Amino acid sequence: MASELTGYSPPHQKNVVETCCKRRLGSEEDSSAEPDVKKVILESGVSFKTSLGDGVPGPTSETGVSSRTPLSNGTADPASKSGVSSRASMSDGVPGPAGSCTKTMAATHAGVSQIPDTAGEAEAPEGGFDFAARAYQLELFEEARKRNSILVLGTGSGKTFISILLIKELAEQIRGLLSEGNKRTVFVVNTVPLVHQQALAIETHTGLQVGRYEGSMGVDFWTPEKWFEELEKNEVLVMVAEIFKELVLHAKLPLSSVNLIIMDECHHTTGSHPMRQIMREYEKVKASFPVKCPRVLGLTACVIHRKCKKNEAIGLMKKLETAMDCALVTTTDHNEVVKYSTGPKEKVICYDSDEASEYRESIRARLQTIIEDAKCQQDIKKKSKTMVKKKMENIIHIMDSLGDWCVSRAIMYEIDHLDIMEQIEDVPTVRELIAMLREKLKEIYDFCTKEETIMGPLMHVSNKVKKLYEIFSVCKEEVYGLIFVERRNTAKILYDLLLEAAKESDDFAFVKPLYVVGSNSRLGFDIRLAQLELRKQKETLNKFRNGDCNFIVTTSVLEEGVDIRKCNVVIRFDRPLNYRSYVQSRGRARAHPSRYLIMVKESELKDLLETVEVYREIEGFLTQSCHDRQLPTSAEASTHFAEDEYIAPYEPYGVEGPKVTINSAIPLINVYCGKLPQDKFTLLTPEVVYKKSEGGCVAEIKLPINACFRDNVQGDCMENKDLAKKSAALCLCKKLHEIGELDHHLRPAEISDDSLLEGLVDVPPEAPIKAGEPQPGTKKRRQVYDKEVCQAFTHLDEGVYKLYFITIQPTGTQATDLLINSTKSDVSLGLICQGNLIHCPFTLYYPKWGEVEVKLEFIKEISGESPELMSRIEHFHKLIFETLLQINSVLFDFNAKGSGVYVVPMGQASTIDMDVLNQVCSLESLRAPIVCSSQAGSFSFQSSCYEDAIIYPLYETGKTVRMFYVKQILTNYTPQAEFPRSKKLCTSYFDYYTQKYDAKISNMQQPLLAAKHVPKELNYLKPPSSYKQKKKLNSDSVKLVPELCGILPLKASLWWQVMCIPSILHRLNSLNLAHQLNATISDSGLTSECLDHKIIFNWSEEVIARTRETQQNLCVSLVERKSDFMHPFALLHALTLRGANDNFDLERLEVLGDSFLKYITSEYLFLKETKNHEGRLTQRRGKLICNRTLFSLAKLKAVPQKIQSVNLEPPVNGFLPGFLMKPKVNEQLRRYDVAYDKWARVDNLDDLKQEAEEMEIDSEGKESKNNTGSCCYNPWSQHMLSDKSIADSVEALIGAYLLTGGTDAAINFLHKLGLGVCNGESLLKSQLDVPSAVVSQDAQQAESEIRRYYRISCLDRLEKAIKYSFNDKSFIVQAVTHSSYSPNKVTDCYQRLEFLGDAVLDYLVTGHIYSNYTSYSPGQISDLRSHYVKNETLAKVAAEMKLTKHLLHMAPKLSASIDKFLKLLEEPYEEDTLNTEEDEVDAEDVDIPKALGDLVESIVGAVYLDSGRSLQETWEVIKVMMGDMLNKHLTDIPVNCVRELYELVNEKVPGGVTFEKVPRLENDDEAKYHVKIQGLPVVCGKGKNYRTAKIAAAKLGLREYRAHLPKKNV
Repeated sequence: MASELTGYSPPHQKNVVETCCKRRLGSEEDSSAEPDVKKVILESGVSFKTSLGDGVPGPTSETGVSSRTPLSNGTADPASKSGVSSRASMSDGVPGPAGSCTKTMAATHAGVSQIPDTAGEAEAPEGGFDFAARAYQLELFEEARKRNSILVLGTGSGKTFISILLIKELAEQIRGLLSEGNKRTVFVVNTVPLVHQQALAIETHTGLQVGRYEGSMGVDFWTPEKWFEELEKNEVLVMVAEIFKELVLHAKLPLSSVNLIIMDECHHTTGSHPMRQIMREYEKVKASFPVKCPRVLGLTACVIHRKCKKNEAIGLMKKLETAMDCALVTTTDHNEVVKYSTGPKEKVICYDSDEASEYRESIRARLQTIIEDAKCQQDIKKKSKTMVKKKMENIIHIMDSLGDWCVSRAIMYEIDHLDIMEQIEDVPTVRELIAMLREKLKEIYDFCTKEETIMGPLMHVSNKVKKLYEIFSVCKEEVYGLIFVERRNTAKILYDLLLEAAKESDDFAFVKPLYVVGSNSRLGFDIRLAQLELRKQKETLNKFRNGDCNFIVTTSVLEEGVDIRKCNVVIRFDRPLNYRSYVQSRGRARAHPSRYLIMVKESELKDLLETVEVYREIEGFLTQSCHDRQLPTSAEASTHFAEDEYIAPYEPYGVEGPKVTINSAIPLINVYCGKLPQDKFTLLTPEVVYKKSEGGCVAEIKLPINACFRDNVQGDCMENKDLAKKSAALCLCKKLHEIGELDHHLRPAEISDDSLLEGLVDVPPEAPIKAGEPQPGTKKRRQVYDKEVCQAFTHLDEGVYKLYFITIQPTGTQATDLLINSTKSDVSLGLICQGNLIHCPFTLYYPKWGEVEVKLEFIKEISGESPELMSRIEHFHKLIFETLLQINSVLFDFNAKGSGVYVVPMGQASTIDMDVLNQVCSLESLRAPIVCSSQAGSFSFQSSCYEDAIIYPLYETGKTVRMFYVKQILTNYTPQAEFPRSKKLCTSYFDYYTQKYDAKISNMQQPLLAAKHVPKELNYLKPPSSYKQKKKLNSDSVKLVPELCGILPLKASLWWQVMCIPSILHRLNSLNLAHQLNATISDSGLTSECLDHKIIFNWSEEVIARTRETQQNLCVSLVERKSDFMHPFALLHALTLRGANDNFDLERLEVLGDSFLKYITSEYLFLKETKNHEGRLTQRRGKLICNRTLFSLAKLKAVPQKIQSVNLEPPVNGFLPGFLMKPKVNEQLRRYDVAYDKWARVDNLDDLKQEAEEMEIDSEGKESKNNTGSCCYNPWSQHMLSDKSIADSVEALIGAYLLTGGTDAAINFLHKLGLGVCNGESLLKSQLDVPSAVVSQDAQQAESEIRRYYRISCLDRLEKAIKYSFNDKSFIVQAVTHSSYSPNKVTDCYQRLEFLGDAVLDYLVTGHIYSNYTSYSPGQISDLRSHYVKNETLAKVAAEMKLTKHLLHMAPKLSASIDKFLKLLEEPYEEDTLNTEEDEVDAEDVDIPKALGDLVESIVGAVYLDSGRSLQETWEVIKVMMGDMLNKHLTDIPVNCVRELYELVNEKVPGGVTFEKVPRLENDDEAKYHVKIQGLPVVCGKGKNYRTAKIAAAKLGLREYRAHLPKKNV
């Protein structure tokens, strides 16, 4: 029977509640009932096809919260009893008053957002806000301008509009930067969807900068710098309450910097809700500095937040006013408000109680038996017994509320939840209880499914459901409604029931139900599960808007905070339990007209009617009372907040500074624990132990095993456990702050980049990086550096010079009959310089003459030479460089004083050859023609002039003139000889030269010359490829007419030597720079400037070969190696980049140096920083040895200037001693930003701008290929290097010192470089003792515990397996202790040992590969090393050695994952296809648990420490554990396709490959990666995770690229 709550009247009018009949609809006793209900529903069907909802849509956000922690805040708000989770107001608990959410201590900023939809209030008509202000809005705006106010207006009345008016009114105070003294307006909301809705409204209707902040944005992990940037630029800040509370408590945004706080749905300002905590801080500021307090505006449609009586309303109103420091305000013109507010017609629908069926009673009895059995168990706690009882009562509730057909579904619902609980439960006894409970429920479920096969969803249901069916039966098909229930399980099962009913009956076919519940924060900490649930919620609401669904079964989650389409019927299937629930659910009926139906059992009707009447009276009373109210006094506010301040907050920086309160301490500790290193299978939580004491209870908190602070902390004695826990938490926060684990904002210390190096290294600060620029230390950041010239080649001053003789001799078998042999030449070359020149024999290569060896010999010191002689030497030097390099006079001037080295001709007696100097002293150029004419004026041929001669055609003009060397004088050929191509063009050579060059030949009898081109290539540092060599050697000679050729005044035998000078100077300069670097940063030095041994390019292989003979690991042998001698070539090797295209490069040395650096710094940090956990150690090490640090230190030592980076091309980038670029030219080239590779092409200075533009156009294609860009610098004196290349060179230098002088030499180099040097102290050279693994203070107890863990883990058998017996058993106990194993109080967990063992293993494996695979490229070494030490390989080692048997842990999910991996190993599988913990997958999908690899690494670390840091003993254990795996070659392991593709494509087209992660769509089972190769179509790889998808994409990319290569290149 329906009872109408007489049509809704404005609250200020008296409402009369009619008495209803206590009979069901359609009964004979009340024939009028059915038409009554029909009228109710039919009247509401006037306009069912309303638009999709009011308000402004906002972006969605989906997040979750972690709740698996014993540290929950405990008691809920005594006023509200709701315990709303701080950022999770849409999480409905099961069960709980009005579906209130369960309060959890892990209140993170992620919050539970919850429905990703627009916000709850219908603040605007469908088209958005109507900004023609209504009269009552202006009235309330004036009130808000004058004083702090709480605006009390119904849903849809435009509260947001009033708040925007106030924001604009006070906007002058917030315009501009925060750092300049301007303030900020903060709009606080209770749910994530409201963040986006309200922010969009403010952005749309103001010109202010608006920032929005909620948990899914990752604000928990923002640095203070990031927050400063956000608060600096945004003027209005819209955020959930928890975030604003954190900003206030931690002084990131003090209240004194806020001009206006707007609290939406401010009725939540009760209990421990973040809104109340914000206002508590407001009250403190007001008490001390009232002028600094912001204006406050509250918005609410419901002042009373809980069930109460009318006489309690005034007290609750006053309490809210006091908490908000506001006065309640509403309009005096309620008739006007009613036009814009919701006003549904209200009805009460009664139903009869059900009669008990045999089936139902039998199920009830079996469930009750389970409850009684759990009560009798002695080994489980009361909490677990309560859980069992609750699960059974949930099933009984569904059975009574929905009927017999739903019983099996209710049981399965609980079984599913038990499965989830078992996965996250760590206590074995509780897991056993859950398993037992699940089995018993499964038995009952099987029974029920059989019984229910004869039941139907229409008949075998409760009277309550049948009454709901009757309501549906009179509904039109165009109805849209909400069905509110109390519990989550009711929502899900009622949805199933309605779905089946719609299928069974045509009468209900129009019913298209869905359901929405809030995120269950108790299901676990995995945010992905919460996000999945939230996506479902969003889909449901979208379907409701679109008409694909017309009824949503929901909990209290949709009562507020979510904007949904207009509903013309709202059914309270379960009655509202408090005033707020009643008002807000009624407000959901927003269509005109609409109905609000409350279903109630007949026996409870009287109570409901009385309750609703109270609600009506309260509503009317509130309306009448919200006028002319006074603001609370300071005394009232102080008294109000003093009630719940049991303990004073921790305020180390004063009242306005950051603080920790009794309510924020526990969440802070949980956040701190969440930041400790942990795997996917473990949630680290603090332990709480309670002790009874006189007058109350004392709590003691112990942080997880891997926390830096290991002491137990006790709080004060308090009256209950909840307060005792909070007190202990506050004391613990103080301790954490004192030791630096909490920063100056009292947040878990997020170590900044700069502070990570504190106490480790002194690095000067970098200049600020502009937005968009590459970060320091990266490959993308490239800078220009001067090319350094060695000291011996710097400017010559008057004084003593040093003369060196250059000997160039052929070595081995020569390729041609053309020889360079200075010992057989009349004239050789020498060098004059002022400093000592480090030199040693080295080889040059060229196919024309094969290999030659270059030696320098010091001849003598010369001084007091005549100016005339020096002038002639300078002139000779100038002429040969101008001719050889064709130096452009437009660009360069010759300045003798600017040269530090001169090339001089030398005679046989090792003296300066004056004849040559005199011969050229009068010449302006070596190409000055030599006239050979007879008395008759014709050309006179003299054969002696052309023997051993270099000639050049006189008829050729331009920038480049070809040069030839005379191969033979052809006495049987004259100019009149037949021309080879006479049939086509000319008949004779005379005819050819006359026609083509207009040349004049006077002597027809002169013989022709057989000549070959003098090569233009002047880089002889590296052997040419066989293809080039063959091509060069097969070039034919040409026939030239002597009369038409000029003769170089220098013989060809001397010119060949001259051509070697650029390569000789380059090699000498680089060797001497390496020597200078060694002298600067190393104690070792050279005994002589002359090194007897010839440069051996594969010197490192010889060192390794000697090690291989001893069958030692290279790294082990380097410990004992000592040497005071450092050959400069070893350092030159480390300073030469691959791009230099030399015979050698740094890359192999870099691999070794990188591994050693990781090892030596890891050892130091482990031994020195005993309190830091593995995560902190990894951060510190990463920052210490990162490319940015190495680059910065290298710059201080001028390393970039010494690096050899580019392929030597002497004319365009070589060393030009004595030639200086004209300042004007240099300035103009830079002004026009001419790229470095075009400087040598400049011809005309007058038209430089035009010429530069033409060069740009001509070379656009080339530039795009080579990626040169427009880098403008002098290529002869400067070069461009990436920061990473410089860092790579430092690592290679470490490798060079390590191979040459051993471990001590490498450490000494690091000391001189400044790595690990702080305040002048060398940290890496310090002698540190190896401490025991025992952390307990009680030595006797610790020894006993170590023995116990040693025995229970069977570690004696582990020692036997690895063939090593530990001297200190604490090391091996620590090595097998997982972070979840909290019972171990005597050692740390294995994470620190894993940190050390990882570095030791990496170093020793590198040494093994380095010495056994000398032919492998650096990339191949890296691939093989990565294979050996990757988690998959080490997990196999752990499995094969059965190490998992010894692992101490309390993580059930880890056990399941280990079992899964062991089962996978039973069958063959493809490597690199399994999910790891690093992949973006859920814990259940992990195939290779990281703990297995960690276990191997921690054992390695334990052996290393126990053996006295012996690499030899550690290597023996590694060989035992890894066995045959260490013998794998590259052919045995998967190819690194990603690296191979990068190297293959980038060699031809730098930057030609890009990988792009494809975002996963909702139903995607596979991850996808796109790879883009320049000039080829995009290919897509798929895999079970993004890592495997990237590998698949790389394989496809390689196949596609190779298919498009020319066949000869494939």
